[in-house]
Amino acid sequence: MTTTKTHGHAKAPAGGFGHFVERASQSISGLAVLGMLIGAIVIVADILMRWLAGTAVVALNEVMSHVFAMAVALTLPAGAVGRVNLKVDILASQFGPRVTRWLTVSGSVLLALFFGLLAWRTLGLAFKFHEQGRETLILQWPLAPTYFVVAIAASVAALAQLRNAVLDPRTPLQGVAPGARTTVTGWVLIAGFVASLVGALSWWLVNPSGMSGWAMSAPGATVLIAFAMLWVGVLLQQPLAAVTGLLGIAGTTLFIGWTSAGNVFATDALEFLPNAQVATLPLFLMMGSFAVVAGISSDIYRLASAILGRVRGGLAYATIAGCAGFGAVSGSSIATAATFGRIALPEMKARGYDPAFASGTVAAGGTLGSLVPPSGAIILFALLTEQSIATLFVAAMVPALLAISLYFVAVFITVRRSTSVEVMGDPEPLIPALISASPVILLFAAVIGGLYGGVFTATESAAVGAVGAFVLALARRRINRATFLTVMSETTATTALIYGLIFGALVFSFFVNMGQAPDLVTRWIADFDTRPVVILAALIVFYVVLGAVMDSFAVMVITVPVVTPLIVSLGYDPYYWGVLMLVVVEIGLITPPFGINLFVLKSLQPEVNVGTVMRGVLPFIMADIVKIALLVAFPIIALWLPGTMN
Repeated sequence: MTTTKTHGHAKAPAGGFGHFVERASQSISGLAVLGMLIGAIVIVADILMRWLAGTAVVALNEVMSHVFAMAVALTLPAGAVGRVNLKVDILASQFGPRVTRWLTVSGSVLLALFFGLLAWRTLGLAFKFHEQGRETLILQWPLAPTYFVVAIAASVAALAQLRNAVLDPRTPLQGVAPGARTTVTGWVLIAGFVASLVGALSWWLVNPSGMSGWAMSAPGATVLIAFAMLWVGVLLQQPLAAVTGLLGIAGTTLFIGWTSAGNVFATDALEFLPNAQVATLPLFLMMGSFAVVAGISSDIYRLASAILGRVRGGLAYATIAGCAGFGAVSGSSIATAATFGRIALPEMKARGYDPAFASGTVAAGGTLGSLVPPSGAIILFALLTEQSIATLFVAAMVPALLAISLYFVAVFITVRRSTSVEVMGDPEPLIPALISASPVILLFAAVIGGLYGGVFTATESAAVGAVGAFVLALARRRINRATFLTVMSETTATTALIYGLIFGALVFSFFVNMGQAPDLVTRWIADFDTRPVVILAALIVFYVVLGAVMDSFAVMVITVPVVTPLIVSLGYDPYYWGVLMLVVVEIGLITPPFGINLFVLKSLQPEVNVGTVMRGVLPFIMADIVKIALLVAFPIIALWLPGTMN
């Protein structure tokens, strides 16, 4: 499984340098998220001015692009202090406590090197832009200050990671048995990774031109070796951002030299941050956090229960519908499963639902969290492939409705075969439930309807969602110091996590393209002389397996640079592929034996064993297989609605 981890850590000595770094990181990141909220309010004000007064703020997009570029960068230090990173821990049991501790130290050191290189090269470009007098296009604001802020943020993040490396030996380990020992498999992985690094570094130090010459003469082999090292590093629980970023820099160095590789790393990050769509992800994350604070999950479940609770198995239908509704504002599969597990499972248990069926319903419903737009995973795919976020959101809508419908069919068939599922005894009154949920319905309609109708850009729809959820929480008197700090913390952590991944993915993708890997894979596939649908089917199986052991973010970062160009070369639309890939990866969340949602539901019910949860998801896995078959046979399911956009 892959988990996004915020580890507990030992406290730095009061008044020490580590304590200073921690406090400084938290302060600047908190200001950054507050700045994002203020920026969202300004964007919404601009929308209202356009509608009501026919006027607008001059060059607002230009201003906001740099405001959010700095704000996103300033979340990196707090993410580092909080040890927020993405690791693959499926082989965690292969390592004993001592080895695990030193693997953690090495991960912190790699992240410090990653952010240190970003800071160093960004600072050089900032000075260069300052000397050249580079300015924005409309307002002619200097670019250098933005890049200086990014460099400072990356520097503090690097210092925070060094602080982590010092504290790691004293940090309590979680999930590792005290008496566990490192297995042969663990030692083989460590030895292989260390030998590869030492060998490559020795060759480079002794004969750099020879090593570069070999890489340029055999680019495909170079990329394959890099991918092998990537997987070994990931299986050793090293942070994905650092592994992809440092391997990307090292590989690019072989092709164009160290100085140019460092410039590519910094330039790609600096060109990406002011992108008009960069603000979309943190604002939708903020929307989800404020929506949770406002208590919308209960509202959605009450409404679903009021509408569906009068039929046999109504709670199961209501759970699926509620998960879809909550997914529309949270954008997270795991968060959806965890939230509705706490809400729906007690209700189902009280009415005699089979524990397997109840658990399977919630676990499967959770997968809708990343499919129903707006979705963080969809946004990540759009950013990595430079596609339109709005179009991808719209493309996901019909497949999401198809997924909900097929899950309803799975519930219907299961209920018909069961004698223990009855009509809910006292369904929620419809009108009060509808009134309570109406703000959430209006918010979702404004965000997605505005995108579909061309009224909002992706960034504007995200701003409307964030401000709308904030106003809703404020109106319900749910905003206080504690809840506001929670929203800032959640937004900071996830933003830092995802954009760290993106920075690593950008330079790794550059290296992969320089090594001509997509072209080589395409030519290799062409030699099979088989139909594109056969290749697509093979990739689907591959992604189901990956999705069962890895987070969707990790799957995308590792595979998108190679697989997406291949899919496009086969004649498939990139928007169709983005939706299909997400659908397939999300199925992995409930695929035994490693589906993450299965273990989320198990953790919520200590008395229920994992086998029971796995048995409960089988009808929904069958529904997912039907869904994939329909999407493969009829790509129009994903492409029809985007084709009707204004």
